[in-house]
Amino acid sequence: MNINLLKHYILHYFSAKRKGHGVHSPFAYRLCEEVFYNQDSFYHFKALNKIRELLLKNETALEIEDLGAGSKTFKNKTRKIKDIASRGISTAPQSEILYKLSNFLKCEKVIELGTSLGLNTLYLGLVDKRTKVFSIEGNPQLLKFASNLAQQLKVNNIQFLSGNFDQVFPSLLESLDSVDLLYVDGNHTYEATLRYFEMALTKKNQKSVFVFDDIYWSKEMTRAWTEIKNNPQVSLSIDTFHFGMIFFREEIKEKRDLKFLL
Repeated sequence: MNINLLKHYILHYFSAKRKGHGVHSPFAYRLCEEVFYNQDSFYHFKALNKIRELLLKNETALEIEDLGAGSKTFKNKTRKIKDIASRGISTAPQSEILYKLSNFLKCEKVIELGTSLGLNTLYLGLVDKRTKVFSIEGNPQLLKFASNLAQQLKVNNIQFLSGNFDQVFPSLLESLDSVDLLYVDGNHTYEATLRYFEMALTKKNQKSVFVFDDIYWSKEMTRAWTEIKNNPQVSLSIDTFHFGMIFFREEIKEKRDLKFLL
């Protein structure tokens, strides 16, 4: 049992807002209405849910070499696609939030650290075919699977990059003028999470959002999240328990830290 996760979930449950009522920031209120509590089923969701169902039945086994902090879910290096899909990737509601968030902010350049099976990558890539999505994965077998999946579905605006985040991410950032959405879902250590955050800060713009997955996965991750949201450049942080999101909106004059129960 993950004690850190359980403790923070109980705290989150009793302290988080259920809706956008009482949220004084107009931008944060619009986020609530159009992203977090928007019940609309977007055009792509039905097809993406079918892909998820197929992944949950896929018996193919892959050799996985964990980088960074490793996995608390899996103990063996050989893992079936269906097991990764059921226990190692975002749920459908979480993936849909990423889609809605990118759609709401009209993101043009998106970076994902941690491709895994590539399902979230598809959610991010299908928002708008003009969006450029860059997804970095350290495991060659996972990257090949995700890349083949995108090719089969003819999602052509995703660039899959193979290698260690510490080597590939700085080079990618150097090639871009700015980043609209950064989604960090890999190497869950305190040092690495802060390092990627500080790298990405050099490419933020006024509408950027950085999303950190598994912020209560360990004490290290919770500590990293606390330091990230307290950074003076952050004008708004939103804690949904599963995700931590930070924004740099100039119109938010007084820094706000919000929690929502989704």
